[in-house]
Amino acid sequence: MKSSLFTKLFAATTLVTGLWVSATPANAAPPPAPANTVNIKSRNEAPIEFKDNIQDFKDFVGKESRYLAPETIGAHKVDLSQLTLKYAHDTKVFFIGETAGGYRNRLDFQATYGDTVTTGKIFGDTSCSTKDSAFQNFKEFCANPNDALANKTQQDSPLNVGDWVSLGKFQAGTTLDFLLHSNDINGGISGKNQQGQTVKGVFGLNEATNPDGLQHVMTYVYKNFLVLGYEDLWGGGDKDYNDVVFAVDIGSRNASALTGVSVPEPSATLALVGIGAIGVLKTRRRSLKKANS
Repeated sequence: MKSSLFTKLFAATTLVTGLWVSATPANAAPPPAPANTVNIKSRNEAPIEFKDNIQDFKDFVGKESRYLAPETIGAHKVDLSQLTLKYAHDTKVFFIGETAGGYRNRLDFQATYGDTVTTGKIFGDTSCSTKDSAFQNFKEFCANPNDALANKTQQDSPLNVGDWVSLGKFQAGTTLDFLLHSNDINGGISGKNQQGQTVKGVFGLNEATNPDGLQHVMTYVYKNFLVLGYEDLWGGGDKDYNDVVFAVDIGSRNASALTGVSVPEPSATLALVGIGAIGVLKTRRRSLKKANS
């Protein structure tokens, strides 16, 4: 992993396993249903806070097949209880970049509020677009850009760095999950789940519900953004957690609630790095295979 990546990872406030946030009042309205047609907007239309920090996010992508120590991976495990919004917020998801190679993944969201579960597709093809190659530091965001496949909609086409979608306003007490459908646009991948059944490779924030039972996401809080880095291979693959990277705008108050402190500037976050040692995963050794490669 390059040194600048270490700098940004240390400058990011790490989520801590087991941190709980308050539930929503009983009379709060349920989250809205997603629109039938997702409106993907460009980085030029993004909120100023994202545009001002867009170049910082490239270091969360890093190099393809980078090595991450097991304790680093474990320290960034996500407890879904942490992603329960303490405050209502107009939640936005930004595409940062990818190193996925031949895999062209899909990202969905799931919002749970009491007994109501709302789901929807965000991006149908999370590969970088070759047409965005003039963007500053493009290769540091996008190791393996792709051309669009024939007869695909905008939602199912490669993305420019910083493309984003507003999911709408979710109420306090809404729990969010983000599900990566591995290589979905090419038919997906499959493997044996923990019950021995053949199922599709769909990987979310909760390793207990992932079909291979493994962690597939590393998560950070950077400023007011939740940064999600995914591993898209069944069985954990090369565990580089940068096959595709997204940033989620959860708002300053929710970011503060997740970390337990006011979200500081990067220069002030070094003192918080120690919290990343909480919740280190037990290392599991399994043979790795790439389904449908």
